[in-house]
Amino acid sequence: MASRDANGATWYVLRYEHDFVPRTPAPANPWETPSLGSEVFYDAGRHVLELLPQPSGAAMDPLPGIAVDVNGEIYRSDPSARAVVKRCCDGSESELVCERGVFARPAGLALDRRGLLYVADPIARRVVVVLPDDGSVAGVLAGGLREPVDVAVTPEGAIYVADRAAGLIVRFNSRFERCGDFVPRGAIGLPAEPAPIALAIDADGAILVADASHPRLLRFDPAGVPLADLHLAAAIQSLEGGGVALDALDKAYGRSAPRFLAGVCAPPHPPRDGGVRLAEVHRALRLLQLRLPQRFHACGTYVSTALDGGLPGTAWHKIEIDADLPPGTWLKIQAATSDDPSRFVDSDPAKVPPFEPFEDVTSCAAAPKVPSDVPDRLVQAAAGRFLRLRLVLGSDGSATPSVRAVRVFYPRVSYLDLLPRVFRRDAGSARFLEQFLGLFEHVFTGVEDRYEQFSRELNPDAAPLDVINWLGCLVDLAFDPSWPLARRRALVGAAMDLYRRRGTPAGLAQYIEIYTGVTPAILEGFLERPVTPPLVGVAGSVLGCTTQLARPNRFAGPEETLVRRFAHRFTVVVPTDDACDEHVLLPVIDFIVSANKPAHTIHALRPVRAESLVGVARVGLDLVAGTRTAPKTQLGGCPVPGAPPPPPSVLGQDSVLGNRRPGYLRPAGIELS
Repeated sequence: MASRDANGATWYVLRYEHDFVPRTPAPANPWETPSLGSEVFYDAGRHVLELLPQPSGAAMDPLPGIAVDVNGEIYRSDPSARAVVKRCCDGSESELVCERGVFARPAGLALDRRGLLYVADPIARRVVVVLPDDGSVAGVLAGGLREPVDVAVTPEGAIYVADRAAGLIVRFNSRFERCGDFVPRGAIGLPAEPAPIALAIDADGAILVADASHPRLLRFDPAGVPLADLHLAAAIQSLEGGGVALDALDKAYGRSAPRFLAGVCAPPHPPRDGGVRLAEVHRALRLLQLRLPQRFHACGTYVSTALDGGLPGTAWHKIEIDADLPPGTWLKIQAATSDDPSRFVDSDPAKVPPFEPFEDVTSCAAAPKVPSDVPDRLVQAAAGRFLRLRLVLGSDGSATPSVRAVRVFYPRVSYLDLLPRVFRRDAGSARFLEQFLGLFEHVFTGVEDRYEQFSRELNPDAAPLDVINWLGCLVDLAFDPSWPLARRRALVGAAMDLYRRRGTPAGLAQYIEIYTGVTPAILEGFLERPVTPPLVGVAGSVLGCTTQLARPNRFAGPEETLVRRFAHRFTVVVPTDDACDEHVLLPVIDFIVSANKPAHTIHALRPVRAESLVGVARVGLDLVAGTRTAPKTQLGGCPVPGAPPPPPSVLGQDSVLGNRRPGYLRPAGIELS
């Protein structure tokens, strides 16, 4: 992907999967495909290049069970006492009343919208469903479970159980019947033997799974299809119900639990559905307690394809990196150039162009690190048509850098070209001066790019929605929220022309046509006013036909009545297809006309369809003479009683009014005289 900046420099952008993942099958030339070290991978779901997690020697243990009901009461598991403890809002605690031996070692807890409490019991290899009010057992989920350590319930009532020993996520329906399972093995670098230790239901219905040896949350759809992984930190930032969950953690486990906010003891249900709220709070409880292993490889490399500058001796300009560098991580950027791409894979190491600024392409510690607040750097390699980029991702093991995109600019934009040649007399000094001026070039080019971007956004054909709305405010255009982007762009583009013709029939018709795509007809009332008064008894004036008698008006004279009927009034005739079309179009057109018509005028909307009514139809608007079909038409005369009806005829095709004209109606083989 290539484009240009304000100074005419072109760039390559590496941001898609095919830019980072080696191609299969491999091309004939090795420099035509990228390469990845065994320590890095590209996450296609999140579109980032990262270090792979390193196998951890110590696996995480399951979370202590905790759940909150809609009344604000907290339930937590106590494995040592083999019981579930209930804590009320008044601070009192008591064991959940159950028969002796119901729980062997309670672990994960969950509540559903029916008020049932699910208790995972890994020792007994089952999930016990109890009624919290009296501790009676409502059901048991077994179905071949080996070590159920956690349980989660969706707002719809589906039950998911994490079976650590079996490495499965088992699904039960609301009748406690096992209806399927799946192996949580969707992530790259996941151990061959999964060990799920925690479950949660995400806001979009996805199943969040925490593995004992994986540094990220795994995501699956309800059927078990793998989705993109999720960072725990990102999941915590977007928590809903977090305040209630933090308060519950504090009351259940004391101040040793993680705390970020101060909560209150209140029912955790908003006006919306209680089942959804329960799922939100339980998800927050699990994520706020969760601590996943965070060990990554110390170093990993990526080498791009050979980027083509187009001309031999191309001076490559700079490299920009879009990446996240958490504390404890770093990134190194290197480039190698050559006019012959085959030299990148030459069998003779002495002929391979070195990655600047050093020749050791195997060490992770030799290249300079890129600070997180410096997103770009100049290319130090010599001029050459082709360039290969090498990224070195490093970490102390606690986190991984995440590279989203790389942009490589060419040819070199140097302010040294604007100075006299005397400044190039010494090569070393010229190189230093060029790099020094590059600092100013970076700032000034950014300013120029913003000016150009602003100019492009002023173009209605290219501006995004938010800019179009802003431009509409500048020219005082009112947009209905339902108006699509394409219509808004057309209106902003025609704004100057619309303002020149605002209030005129042509301007109103243009505005309506731009938005609806329908060409209306605007009929002004004064054009229908009689030109000369008709006189009764004069030839051509027939009482009841051309002349009508109106009711007398005691409050207005004839002249005022004539003005009220025809002056300052107009009708907008809108062609429509059906009643649904009228229901959608007429309110919008009425809004457009009301906002743009002269203030002293009165308008009326008249939808018309493909039909005609005697006394109402207007030729060219809702009446068309000369259709293709005529079911029964007879011109003149009377039908003969008992005789069959005459064949259909179509005016203008096989029926002509007036004298015949030679050549007008000429069927094959017939000459008309």
